[in-house]
Amino acid sequence: MGDKFQLIHDVSPGTTRWTVKVVVAEKFSPRVAQRSPTKYQNLTLMDSEGSTVQATLYGQNITAFQDELLLGKTYLISNALVKETNAEYKAKSGEIQWTISGRTRIRRVEENNSNLLISTYSFTDFEDLPKYMDSNVDISAIGMIIDIKPRRIIQTRFGKECQVQDLVLVNKRFDTVLLTMWEAFVDNECKYICQNFRKKLVLIGKHLKVTSFNGLSISTKADSSFFIDGEFELVEEFKSWGHTNSEIIDNMISEKHYLTSTPSKLSSKLSVPTDEKDFTEIKNIQGLKTVKQFFWIKGKASVKVLNQTYWYMSCNNCNKISSENYGDIYPCVFCKCTDAKAIPRAKVYMQLTDPTGYINATAIGNPAEYFLQSNAEILMNQTLIPTAASMRLSMDEDEIFYVKAITQELSPDCKFEILFIVNPSQIAGDKNKGKAPVEHIGEPIKFLEPTTKRSLFHSDTDDAQSSKKKCDKSTIEITKKNQ
Repeated sequence: MGDKFQLIHDVSPGTTRWTVKVVVAEKFSPRVAQRSPTKYQNLTLMDSEGSTVQATLYGQNITAFQDELLLGKTYLISNALVKETNAEYKAKSGEIQWTISGRTRIRRVEENNSNLLISTYSFTDFEDLPKYMDSNVDISAIGMIIDIKPRRIIQTRFGKECQVQDLVLVNKRFDTVLLTMWEAFVDNECKYICQNFRKKLVLIGKHLKVTSFNGLSISTKADSSFFIDGEFELVEEFKSWGHTNSEIIDNMISEKHYLTSTPSKLSSKLSVPTDEKDFTEIKNIQGLKTVKQFFWIKGKASVKVLNQTYWYMSCNNCNKISSENYGDIYPCVFCKCTDAKAIPRAKVYMQLTDPTGYINATAIGNPAEYFLQSNAEILMNQTLIPTAASMRLSMDEDEIFYVKAITQELSPDCKFEILFIVNPSQIAGDKNKGKAPVEHIGEPIKFLEPTTKRSLFHSDTDDAQSSKKKCDKSTIEITKKNQ
């Protein structure tokens, strides 16, 4: 990037007649300030030594510079307003920040600094994602986009309505992971992906988080940033790998086994504690009154109330409750998918105990099927009150549970949901690694076409996080095969 220009650390408040050559390392979506109606957009600029500075555009300057300062491109910048960062933001944004306005001089330089840019990334292997589940650690990821689900509307626990859209990424070992895009990323990145889906795009993401949602998935944060088919050697190598293995990838897209695995391949590599002190005693979370938390618990589970419904009819797109008949295609009022399919989903209300006490908890989907040793379709067709002969109602030995505690709308106490169940007998082989595979039942469950119609509307299903907000009914219809 040349040495005749100043570096970022040479420029401070009061510096005059300076010009810095930078590459746009990150470009975030415009946002509205929390304490004012002002709209702003942040960028991360990088010089030839890898030093970075946060640059910000405000108001009408965001539109004015819309076609300037493109992600990954190199520019000569001078006459930006340089000031010290407010103390509360220094840890995240650095000591100095620039403000770009109409007075700032910006000139594009035709240089390819992609190798410098990509050298700052540290990609997390898909196999290592469980280490960071439900933590505050930022990760970077790279993968080929092989599927994109319809946009849907949800409601957060804070009552905010948001739009989200899920992508499926595959790595060079054919492992897959779900990436959930939130809000502005749906309007921007997802829109572009939909328009260019058949190209088998390669996505590079930074500032992502790993969650226990849908088994194990990646999600965007407010400061996430993406390169889609960026001009990097790494991307070209990935595209070449995709071309060589196009038949395998097309078969994955066609068969969609990544949507039916029980549990997912990644979930089988959870970082389960092996030291007794790392487990939470139930007595310490009884009567919990805090926001969402996650715990590893070793104990037993049992069904105390036999007369309960062990399944509910759900939307295959968002898993929310449906009043439709099994197999019907219908418009979902929650996620706004116009061609949702009604399918059964297992759920069970049980008691989780250890030597210190007990809590009541709900398991939905895969953990419910594992505990009951049955699947949703069988549970749907069962008409009699269950017995130990028809399904498992209690555990003889201790197992390990990954439990989420979340606040309830009408109660000060938390409710508990079991997200994973792990068989401790399988930990011994991986004790040194601190990992244990998640127990599961045979092959992925495949729902058969029903011989009779079944439906159930059960009001106590957890649908509080969905939104009934009206929005456009457009759906994304994408041909998954290259043609």
